[in-house]
Amino acid sequence: MSDLKNITRILKALADEGRLRIVMLLVGKKKLCVCEIKELIGLSQPTISSHLRLLENAGILESGKEGLWVNYSLNSNTNEGFRDLINLIYGLLKEDKKLKNDIVRADKVDRNKICKKISL
Repeated sequence: MSDLKNITRILKALADEGRLRIVMLLVGKKKLCVCEIKELIGLSQPTISSHLRLLENAGILESGKEGLWVNYSLNSNTNEGFRDLINLIYGLLKEDKKLKNDIVRADKVDRNKICKKISL
């Protein structure tokens, strides 16, 4: 996160409530698939996919296939400044009711049930 264009791209990617909720979920949950994110945030699958693509292109998220699922997580190849920024935002938002609800629900989400239900 060293040049102005990169920082601008990251901040623009975070400047949407849905994308910010996804990133904040991944701070605590570590990895989620599209079905889980859809269930937790309540946006359509195409909207979630669009948000994930934008966040991945901005270098905020990374994805990896694990069996049947493509998991999304925070990019592990970011520098300390980026991690500090994400932690700062998380600290500012951790008492937000919507975000707290997302995090509580994320701990209870069962991808085997959710993904099966969505694919039916």
